[in-house]
Amino acid sequence: MVAETEVKKNIKSEITSLLLVILFALSIRTFVIELFFVPTPSMQATILRNDYIFSTKYSYGFSRYSIPFSPDLFKGRVLASVPERGDIIIMRPPHDMTTRYIKRLIGLPGEKIEIKKDVTYINDIPVERVKVGEYFDETNQEYVKYKETFPNGLSFYTYKLKELDGIAETGHSDFGPYIVPKDHFFFMGDNRDQSGDSRYQLGFVSFENLIAKAQFVFLSTKEIFWDEKLGILDQLARFWTWLSSVRFDRLFKSLYDIDK
Repeated sequence: MVAETEVKKNIKSEITSLLLVILFALSIRTFVIELFFVPTPSMQATILRNDYIFSTKYSYGFSRYSIPFSPDLFKGRVLASVPERGDIIIMRPPHDMTTRYIKRLIGLPGEKIEIKKDVTYINDIPVERVKVGEYFDETNQEYVKYKETFPNGLSFYTYKLKELDGIAETGHSDFGPYIVPKDHFFFMGDNRDQSGDSRYQLGFVSFENLIAKAQFVFLSTKEIFWDEKLGILDQLARFWTWLSSVRFDRLFKSLYDIDK
């Protein structure tokens, strides 16, 4: 009887320890940091397909979308902090609440945004834009590379397809003018011809929909790390293929220090 009681106590202790570990992990993911997987080229080449991005959850405060599965516990944000122009932000897109997007913040609430012949105007002032060369992606697709600089001094690179060849959405070169609504933001991808951003289906994004600020590349691979289409044995069989595709030059690369 004593032994049985001891066993029950041990089981209870193990379950309690496991629940505490899970609670701790969820708390870290909800309030501190989270890895975000990027499956698309919309931020290329700042962020590449199959990059794992280290993001900080506390940068803008917290909303229901900070919590896994986004339970409808409260509205708005708590401990809110307004993002800065040029931040790369992970968000819930208003048109598809089952997924997450990552884009660069361009326009703040109340600002007039217009794009004329690929040049972005904020309150009728053009963003400085200088051609700096060419960029070839891993499929040998050629892009024209530009350096853009915001009035706050933040510089970053943007990319335009050298030849569209029908692979990009049309109409990316001109937009607006529109006024960003109160408590909303305007976003664009650094890959200007292959990004479904605020010029298209994303629209203006509510402050409540922001999830985290992207900081740096934690891991990057040419081959996807976990292919949901494959079984466990097939996943294990491709381990060395995956390992050989690691982009070591991108590990721990800052998304804001563009010259490194």
